[in-house]
Amino acid sequence: MQSLQKPSPPSWQREILATYKTGENLLYLFSPDKQTEYCKNEERCFTGHAPSISRVARTFGDSVAESWLSIQLFELAEFSKVRNGMEPADFIELARTIILGYGRFKLTEFMVFFQRFKQDKYDQFFGTFTPGTVTRSLKKFNSDRENLLRFYEDKKRQEERKREWELREKEKATPGQIQEIIDKYSKKES
Repeated sequence: MQSLQKPSPPSWQREILATYKTGENLLYLFSPDKQTEYCKNEERCFTGHAPSISRVARTFGDSVAESWLSIQLFELAEFSKVRNGMEPADFIELARTIILGYGRFKLTEFMVFFQRFKQDKYDQFFGTFTPGTVTRSLKKFNSDRENLLRFYEDKKRQEERKREWELREKEKATPGQIQEIIDKYSKKES
């Protein structure tokens, strides 16, 4: 008889479990009141290791991912003072729709979106919280996100090329030049 062993989870899922332990802990660590703090380092929001919303769903269940996003949406409505007409079930349904279309977005990327929405960089609510306003704005944000991801990738490649060049130059360098390079990087790190 063949044993029915459950396959081990993929490495990304093990990493999420090791980092966040539970869905509740993840909800706390990425709560709306931490938006401003995380968004201070926008580059890290896009290039860091925060999980995508679809990976949160696969790791902790759809309900955790939907809850996280509906909490963010509810907080946006409260901030905008236009919650009227939206019931909790409506926020969950909107969260499901967003996860289907933008599941690859990291939680921190969504936080940047909500922060930018609050700064009127996308569509605005006019008296009523409308799901279409959010989804149209997400479409615009997706375009901005793709441009930023390309920018950060290019920046990373340029930094790597510069490091490689400096290492090659270091191999040619005199002891005095080597010390200058070391001093230069020591100052940057402090």
